[in-house]
Amino acid sequence: MARITQIESKFLTELVKDCITYKLTEPEALEYIERRFKKISISSYTFKKANVLNDKSTNIWLNNFTRIGFVLNHKQHIENIQKIQDDSLHQFFLETSKEKRDERMIFQLKQDIRESTQLLSELNLGTPIISAIKAKLETRNDSNSKTIQVCQ
Repeated sequence: MARITQIESKFLTELVKDCITYKLTEPEALEYIERRFKKISISSYTFKKANVLNDKSTNIWLNNFTRIGFVLNHKQHIENIQKIQDDSLHQFFLETSKEKRDERMIFQLKQDIRESTQLLSELNLGTPIISAIKAKLETRNDSNSKTIQVCQ
């Protein structure tokens, strides 16, 4: 394999992490890397994979979960609560529009709407914090990889 730049090496490392995370076989991994970067040999892949695994494979999962999984999970919670709130608001509208209103049902819907609003507020307040933590972790990962490259 011809010499690659530091940026290309870092990108290749990320591709190899993807291959490990998604449990790709060697042929699948080589094809994945070739499509996104360029063709590399099996020995280059094996060497890069060994280096990545030396950095603790649990960190790969944790980094992936931190960067992607946790954020997606947080977003999904917000969307689910919004759906619940929308449904409650719709039911509230229907119930209050009736000629013979069920005041007990209206009271329960109001409570549900308040709770949903409170949950959404809490989750939305957490979003900037999550974003800041994610950015800090990515910065830490970048500085750690630079430190490792300097030591090598």
